[in-house]
Amino acid sequence: MSDLKHEVIAERWSALINDRTESGMTIKDWCQERNIKESQYYYWLKTLRKEETGSGKMEQKVSPFVELPVVCGKQQVPPQGGAAAIIRKGDISIEVAESASAEFLSKVMEALAYA
Repeated sequence: MSDLKHEVIAERWSALINDRTESGMTIKDWCQERNIKESQYYYWLKTLRKEETGSGKMEQKVSPFVELPVVCGKQQVPPQGGAAAIIRKGDISIEVAESASAEFLSKVMEALAYA
């Protein structure tokens, strides 16, 4: 089915489903009164709900939990503006000391990929 045809039919069913909801009638009675198959009603109800939540088009990307290692021991914090690197992504800003390990930086970059 073409996208345009699907959109037209989906709009029609959306209006029908809203009409049924506002009528206060049971689905069975409403469908019988309008000579509509209940299976069609439920199919479009399910289809429209999927499209509304986006799961009909594409699964949502789930952000995994990325565990960052705890840095133990005495740590020297560079003075204001003295970071070896500043990583920015959107509103996130991370200042990295020169002493940060490659493993730690790898974990930070992995976490940023999902930010």
